[in-house]
Amino acid sequence: MTSGRPRLLRVAALALLILSPLARAELSLENLMAEFSQVTSAHGRFTERKTLGLLEIPLLLEGTLSYRAPDYLRKAVTRPEPSQFEIAGDQLTVETADGQRSFSLDDHPMLRAFSESYRALLAGDREALDRHYQTALSGSLGHWTLRLRPRDAQVGARIREITLTGSDHHILSVETLETSGDTSLMTIVPDDG
Repeated sequence: MTSGRPRLLRVAALALLILSPLARAELSLENLMAEFSQVTSAHGRFTERKTLGLLEIPLLLEGTLSYRAPDYLRKAVTRPEPSQFEIAGDQLTVETADGQRSFSLDDHPMLRAFSESYRALLAGDREALDRHYQTALSGSLGHWTLRLRPRDAQVGARIREITLTGSDHHILSVETLETSGDTSLMTIVPDDG
């Protein structure tokens, strides 16, 4: 004689899966942007591997990333040489051993488009993302891939594609393919899991 308990547990597990918002939500850019729009801040550690035609071996960078809604982003490199890149509003500040410099993103379309690949997604700002990129999204909310192709011809002459992967409202990797053949792959470990 078999117990009805295992069947009841399977039915309960299936019901929880069906009722789960992530299970019910179909993957769409709107759903992904809605996930990100709930984020007020994010922090993580990164490792970046840059393969450059000018170097015989890849350049490896390590550091931290910080985001605060709606438009603050900081990349602090700790290895091999300390440096910091901070975007607040329309201003980019770069700090290296040589000193500190500031730029207006309005004067540098390439910097603006590149920064918006992160900030627009993190803010859940679909309009800004669509303004700068053609998008292609695949996967599920639990494991998604977002491919970005620059709309601006000047930016497209330098950046072929940016591919972001993630889970829910976390960006886990960013791969940048330049038209020169140079590549960058950043892997991110969110501090909040």
